[in-house]
Amino acid sequence: MLRTIVASTIVLVLAGCGTNSVNPPQSSNPNQYADYPIDESGRYRVISSTELNSDGPQGMETYALIESVLGKGAIEAPDLYSNNDPDGGRHIIEEYDEMVGNHFKFIMHFEDGDRDKGRVDRQRNEIKAYNKSPDELKGYLGKTFEYSWKFKIDDDLKVTKQFTHLFQLKAVAQKDSEDFVITSSPILTITANVRSNQSGLEVRHVHYNKERTGTENNTLIHTTKMNDVDWSRDIKGQWIEAFVRVNYNEAGNLYMTLTPLGDSKPMIEINESNIEMWRSGLDGRDGNFVRPKWGIYRSLKSEHLLNQEQDEVDFADFKIREVTLIE
Repeated sequence: MLRTIVASTIVLVLAGCGTNSVNPPQSSNPNQYADYPIDESGRYRVISSTELNSDGPQGMETYALIESVLGKGAIEAPDLYSNNDPDGGRHIIEEYDEMVGNHFKFIMHFEDGDRDKGRVDRQRNEIKAYNKSPDELKGYLGKTFEYSWKFKIDDDLKVTKQFTHLFQLKAVAQKDSEDFVITSSPILTITANVRSNQSGLEVRHVHYNKERTGTENNTLIHTTKMNDVDWSRDIKGQWIEAFVRVNYNEAGNLYMTLTPLGDSKPMIEINESNIEMWRSGLDGRDGNFVRPKWGIYRSLKSEHLLNQEQDEVDFADFKIREVTLIE
């Protein structure tokens, strides 16, 4: 079955058997996806594909556009909470440039806080898939997902030794049929920070400790360790294409690239097998899933080093696809 839904410039393509179960059973038929499209790698068939694309400043209202794809309540912007943002105004807007065309601009004011918690020790301006989002956006156990998007860090954005998260894959544990709880640490994160007195991008993976009583951070790569990547020249003010493919298993796989727009060679390439990409343990249930988040989520522990007015990060062309390896 192939069903296509078009709303403004949002395209949602769902391909599958049409089941509404939370975690549909796996078919034993190896040829069930034989007629499905193949992704750019040539190794995977696309089971479902969801896109979120800006339609520009004059198009559909921005928050309505985002929620029409990710679900109502998918936006965590300071202006949506009563005890945040004394300056007012939308924190996600749409603009146009010659490089990517229409795109989303995420704005963080120095005075902003974190949802209904106000301005305490962190700030948040993010969009996400979550429990009320369509099932096609949730990474269930045993599934393989591809995430792609473009982003540009503003020339003036300042980072500290603390976190400035731009992307996360978060594990969600089902407690009962109506209640979901976010596990404390994301499985995968792209963050901007300072290491060895240099600003850079970090790709971070979090896994269980040996006793499975807590989690441990593992830096997969940091641009400050790469001689051919410079924060000011190659990252700030530059459009970067991001691609992440994840097989959701306790011994799963991760493939990821960050590529300057227009280049064929990735600036960062990560290829990990037998890597923990699923959290189960005491919280393990069939309804658990992993969800993506994009935006600006940063610590205020070194707020005196941040810009005292506002910072911006641009995002464009979000795509979430479930894929299956071609047998």
